[in-house]
Amino acid sequence: MGMIFFGTYKHSLDSKNRLALPAKFIEKLKKTVYLTKGFDGCLELRNEDSFKEYCEKLLSLESNSNDVRQVQRVFLSSTNKIDIDVSNRILLPTNLMEKVDIKKNVTIIGVGNHIEIWDEEKYSKYEKDAEQKYEEASLNIANTYGKK
Repeated sequence: MGMIFFGTYKHSLDSKNRLALPAKFIEKLKKTVYLTKGFDGCLELRNEDSFKEYCEKLLSLESNSNDVRQVQRVFLSSTNKIDIDVSNRILLPTNLMEKVDIKKNVTIIGVGNHIEIWDEEKYSKYEKDAEQKYEEASLNIANTYGKK
């Protein structure tokens, strides 16, 4: 499966909207990363391999579907190629911060093949709801995809 990102970290943006990335993530990211609008109100950060793999899957879908075209357009048009600086920071573009309402304090979570960046307050609310539905969602997944 390759590199797996996991864990939860709280950070603050500096005055120039730069975000210091957790040290545990840096070694897996390399120098260039891809930041895009994610789902549920967060930003997604991927290393080059994960980004290319995701794009290949997304672009292999039939574009005669309105849903496919919509996801392709939003995902690709909101993608920014960003270099990690010598202090292990990335600059969050203002337009992406506005799309997901990120202010100063953020929560960074590892989600397998990518990293999510959330406004701290928004993630706190999301996490409460998700924790309550965790067991039910697990059962639904088991019933849909089979137990292994």
